[in-house]
Formats: sequence, C-alpha cells, structure tokens
Amino acid sequence: MSETEIPYPFDPEKFRSEGHKLVDTLSDYLNYTLNGNEMKVLPWQDPDELADQFSFDSCEGEKESFDSYFRRIIENSIHIHHPHYIGHQVTSPLPATALAQLCTSLLNNGAAIYEMGPVNMAMERNVINKIGSLIGYKSGYDGIFTHGGTAGNLTAMLAARQNITEYNIWEEGVREENKPAYMVSAQAHYSVGRNVRIMGLGGGSAIQVPVDNSFKMRTGLLEDLKDKAEKEGTKIIAVVASACSTATGSYDNLEEIAGFCEKHNLWMHVDGAHGMGVLFSDKYRNLVKGIERADSVVIDFHKMFLVPALNTLVMFKNSHTSYETFAQKASYLFQKTQSNLWYESAIRTIECTKSALGIIAYTALKYYGNNYYREYVDSRYDLARTFAAMIQSDKDFELAVAPESNIVCFRFIGNSLSDETANKFNLDARDRIMKEGSFYIVKAELQGKIWLRVTIINPVTSINALNSLLVKIKETDKQ
Repeated sequence: MSETEIPYPFDPEKFRSEGHKLVDTLSDYLNYTLNGNEMKVLPWQDPDELADQFSFDSCEGEKESFDSYFRRIIENSIHIHHPHYIGHQVTSPLPATALAQLCTSLLNNGAAIYEMGPVNMAMERNVINKIGSLIGYKSGYDGIFTHGGTAGNLTAMLAARQNITEYNIWEEGVREENKPAYMVSAQAHYSVGRNVRIMGLGGGSAIQVPVDNSFKMRTGLLEDLKDKAEKEGTKIIAVVASACSTATGSYDNLEEIAGFCEKHNLWMHVDGAHGMGVLFSDKYRNLVKGIERADSVVIDFHKMFLVPALNTLVMFKNSHTSYETFAQKASYLFQKTQSNLWYESAIRTIECTKSALGIIAYTALKYYGNNYYREYVDSRYDLARTFAAMIQSDKDFELAVAPESNIVCFRFIGNSLSDETANKFNLDARDRIMKEGSFYIVKAELQGKIWLRVTIINPVTSINALNSLLVKIKETDKQ
C-alpha cells in the first residue's frame, strides 16, 4: 500500500454506499415499528441459540454483506419504538439524536479535555446553562456529563463526601471514627446503596429511610434516624432523595428534605434520573418543588429526554463543589496553574475518556427542548393516570399506588386470588407475554407482593394498546 492510498476499511465511497442503505433500512424499520404493525416486541430466543446464530462463521462470516448483517441485528433485537414496549426506563431515541451519535461516533472526539473535544465541551456548557435555569439555580451552578445514572450518582455522592466531611477524605482515606453515612429512601435506586459500598464505607453507611403507603420517603423520621445513626458512631453527611423512584415513579417531598438538610448543614442530592422531564411541564412541575435547593441533581437524558443511552447530566448548585471532588494531579492532561476550568471535563469526573454526550444532549434540546418535551411529558403522565383509572374500575386488577409519573404498578387478582397465588400468576403471565412478544412489561416487588410494572415512555403508546394489555393478561388467566 502506498503512502497516499486509503486503507480499504476507510474507503469513503464504500461508507457512503453502506450508510445510505443502512439509513433506508432504519427508516423503513422505524415506520413499520412506530405504526404498531404485527411484529413481536421481543423476538425471544434461547440465549445459547442466539449466540450460535451470531457466531463469527455465521452467514458466510466476513463475506456476509453489511446490509444483511445489519438486518439480522435489527430483526433479533427488542423493538424499543414499538407501541407495546412499556417495560424498562429505556427510551425510544429521537431519530435526530441517533444521527448526531452517528456523526460523533465517526469523529470520535473525546470529552476529557477541551483540545480533544472542543465542540462537545462548548455544547455541553450551553446544555448545563439551560438545565440549570430550568432547575431554578440562580448563578454559580455547574454540571458534568457521565455515562449513566450510576456513575452520575457516584460522582455526586463523592462530591458530598469531599465537601461535607471535615477532613480531606480523598487523600487521607476513610477514618473509622464518625464514618460518613448517607440517608437514602428504602425505594432508592440500587445504585445508591451500591455506590456507598464502592466508596468503601460498607452497607451500614446507607441509612434506609422507610417509605409511606405512596412509597415516598417518610421525612418525619429523618431527625430520629440521624440521631440514632450518629449515636452508633456514623456521621450523616447527605440525604439522597428520589424524583422519581424507579419502582413506582413516586416523588419524594423535596421541600421537606431540603429544610432538613439546610438545618443540619447536610448535602442534598436528588436522583432525578427518570423524573426530571417535568422541568418542561407547567402541569407537573410542582412534583419537583424545591429542586432548586438541592446541592446536586442527576438527570438521565436517555430516559424522558429521548436520547440514546447512556447520557447523564450531574448538576451542582455551587460550581466549586464539583471541582473539589477529585483532588489529584495529572500533569500530562492539565496545566499546573489551571483552576475551575469548565472545559476540562476530566477534572471533575471518575471517567477520563468519554464520548461526546454533550453534542447528543444539545441536539435534543436545540430541536425539541421547548414545546415538544412539554407535550411529550404531559401526554405520558396523563396516560399513566388514565390507565390507572382503567385498572381501578376493573375488579380483576389491583393498583399498587396512584401514579405520579408515567410508571404504573398493578396486578391481576381475578376472583380474589390469595397473595401467593396472585404472585405466581403475575410472574407467569409476564413471562408468557414477554416470550410470545405481544408486549414487553417488567415486574416489581413491593411489600412482599409481585406487581406488573409498565413505564409509558414510548411517545406512540396509546390507551388502546394499554387496554389490549389488560385483555391479554385476562386471556392468560384462561390458558
């Protein structure tokens, strides 16, 4: 190969040809899927059989055309854009953001330092300014993108530990005396408790706060739980609130939690991975009243902001707190004299090399971040309430809790099934429905009972689809 010859995998004309075919294929797929045609939401196969189908020797190995290869991927994948996909909190990405991600993937600009990803850092800055304004922060706020809510929660919780602990825990390590502890809802996402353990604090440093019948944190217990924990030798440094919780979509009372944290000089972190879409809603904004008092907030753009996973923003009320979290030097990356440089991402996150998350988020907000998000969030939350009313009017079903978000937990009880029988039936029904591919729903365990759980996150899911789900569950009872 000569010095000027382009290596064959990088042939621009080959890329153009295959790219056009792939976009055509995906466009046809999108049209077919969004219209709810007769297709399985999940074309279930045994894991070992599917692994065999995608062996490196399958379909003539490297001789298989890219078009055939991509079609096989699509055909065997779960179809998130299908109206009957109402399972996990993984969104139907806006096509424009998928195109943006195609662009950023080929450019492959990192997001650790400005010189490796200048456009991303510029766009990221503007996203942070917009979201900070929506939260209600007045000035001096900042943020950082991470790959996922687990990393986002860890980043915020580390900031809390570094800023509230009375010594440099990052450099000195954890002291056994007055070990830092976090107060967390009993319905908090599992990543919160896991992160406490990742930090080497042990499970005892995640002080669980019981929830009420609506699965919200019982804020009236905070004082007593704090006193009890500190008498036992831990030092409460933060409260982690849910907005909303993963299992039931319930919003903790942020105003009361903020008051408690301000009284005791504690860090207030809000895990808003799923529920921050209400920032765009006049109708449901009240669910996060007090959010502007939080020291940190996590928002998953890959949930109610409709972008491809993973894409998470961690917001900080005070900019300087995000810079104090990781007090380490990396001279090959950072200038010795620099301080609080917003465009040097790696100073403030556990990740170094990152993809251009800011560009994807910016694309969504630039084109859809005003009227469309308001319409989308309101319609999904409204539909959850309509579905809940439908369940309550049907004697064969029971509702776990009146939904506050777009998450609904319910179960089939038939002719007054016992709890044990109902648990087994709902587990079996969910498994059968999922594997036949008619719907994709998940389950949740609440207070010892098994519930079917739907997240109405797809923008084209309708009340007719949800009614069909109830009919399908009843049909399962007769099989």
